[in-house]
Amino acid sequence: MFYIIQNNLFREEGHQKLINALDKFKIDYELVNVLPFVEDVEFKTKRKDVFVFGSLKLARLSKNTNWFPGALITDNHDYNIYSKYYKDNLLNYDSRVVNFEDDFEWIFEEQFIRPCLDTKSFNGKIYDQNTWLEFKKRMLDNPNDTTIRKNTQIQVAKPKKITQEVRFWIVDGKIITQSTYRRGSFLVYDNIVDNDAIEFAQSMVNIFQIAKCFVIDVCLSNDVWKIVECGSISCAGFYDADMQKIIIALEDSYI
Repeated sequence: MFYIIQNNLFREEGHQKLINALDKFKIDYELVNVLPFVEDVEFKTKRKDVFVFGSLKLARLSKNTNWFPGALITDNHDYNIYSKYYKDNLLNYDSRVVNFEDDFEWIFEEQFIRPCLDTKSFNGKIYDQNTWLEFKKRMLDNPNDTTIRKNTQIQVAKPKKITQEVRFWIVDGKIITQSTYRRGSFLVYDNIVDNDAIEFAQSMVNIFQIAKCFVIDVCLSNDVWKIVECGSISCAGFYDADMQKIIIALEDSYI
């Protein structure tokens, strides 16, 4: 395949590991710039067998240009869909789903809020009521500066204590590589991962796959492994993943 890779999106180390892997295997690629407030992205390739690593804007471009596989984002990249399969294996299975504009009951002093879709329209995090209301007002008052809309569905849940978080890269139903990205309150990028985390992630993949290739983030909460979220392999940060393994798996999958 040919690879389109967005400049200045991923952490420098991960970005360079991706480039190094493609260079090592002598696979063609093109680096592109995605500019804020500019919808078009300039690229040179005429090929259609293109895999995309980049932002959601680049993902939208891949659909318009009929690249295959392009950016791997499906209708299943939605909490409302995959929660039906993973159920209480999800960290935030207690979520209430409401529209962004809704005035919902503020049950706890702080609440975790994120979009249901894997759209990166805003980062999921813990809000107190004042901070959330100020954020909501700012977004609704400036609709041209955001992809958030009044009917954007969001999850609202009680904050959970998390002691470790790990990302797994899945291709054709199998874990290809993994990376820890948080231990306690510290960002830690390494591929030292407990076997029970690997076994849990694979068991969840065996239940349901949101796409042919995707990422699944899991966490340790109260000594139990849970799914944080599922996301697009095209738009996910690399952390300390083995990029050579990812490229080999993608190439084998799309022969």
